[in-house]
Amino acid sequence: MRKRYIAGLIAIAAIVVVAMLAGCVDEGQVNKAEIKQMIFASVDKIDTYKFDMDMTQEMLIRNETDETKVKTENTGTATMDVTSKKMKMEMTSSMETSANAEMPGRTMDMEMYLVNKTMYMKMDMGIPELPARWTKMEMPGEYAKTWKSQNQVNQQMELLNISEVEVLKEEMMNGVDCYVLKVTPDIEKYGKFLSEQEGMSELMQSLQQNVDIGQLIKQMSMKHWIAKDTKFPIKTEMQMKMEISSDDLILPDAEEKFTMTSDQRTTVDFYDYNKPVTIEIPEEAESAAGYPMMPPMNMTVGNATETPMVPPVNDTEQSPST
Repeated sequence: MRKRYIAGLIAIAAIVVVAMLAGCVDEGQVNKAEIKQMIFASVDKIDTYKFDMDMTQEMLIRNETDETKVKTENTGTATMDVTSKKMKMEMTSSMETSANAEMPGRTMDMEMYLVNKTMYMKMDMGIPELPARWTKMEMPGEYAKTWKSQNQVNQQMELLNISEVEVLKEEMMNGVDCYVLKVTPDIEKYGKFLSEQEGMSELMQSLQQNVDIGQLIKQMSMKHWIAKDTKFPIKTEMQMKMEISSDDLILPDAEEKFTMTSDQRTTVDFYDYNKPVTIEIPEEAESAAGYPMMPPMNMTVGNATETPMVPPVNDTEQSPST
């Protein structure tokens, strides 16, 4: 039972990462209110874009007698067709664990498409007994909500809307002349925003928990680079520290007390705005059998989207020492 909760908490931490994602500026030229308004107005001008994401998450799980370290590194790239509401994403996730952990380290490759209200996914868990195969699922509920949760730029705007913004300076980033912004989210609103992300409520129900996500965030800092001419996002950097303990959860009295800290660092680079893209699913994906799976969970770096890598959990397995 304990292993189920630990794996679930790792998934919660992964989702939280990332519902996200030179020279002084004359306040007479642009102020924080004006820059927010201009950024919001620019979103309607985006038809297509691409982004690359790098995320590192280091977790330390402690009890009275032991500690376990888990380090996850994720790299991915995505192509977004906003007009047609289509997406292609490729992601590699690698997990390292300390020697005493029962959850083994592994590498997972994922390819995912969101086309015509259907999610197509191929996952290679690096386990010979579980060969990679395509699955597909008709997205339940309102598709517009599903698309919004996967649209990285939309997630950036949602986060910006609940944040204080400070214009720090001007700087060249990835060959683009940018404003550099310090973004400070309202933690209470950010926690509510994260709890509403697709997949979070299902995960909480599976763990039989009702956790206030905002209370788990102990430290958070974000910077955005915004193109001066188009006001499109060019780069986002985020660092966040979280802490959760057994006291925050509803657990049987017999469960051992523990704490889990998480240090997350994420970078997202946006590029190729409004350039032609072609998103077509592979033939083998088209013929894949429908398969019941949890709706895609959304990581927010403001929001860096991915399906977090969490090992399959068997409730009957022996609880780990952590």
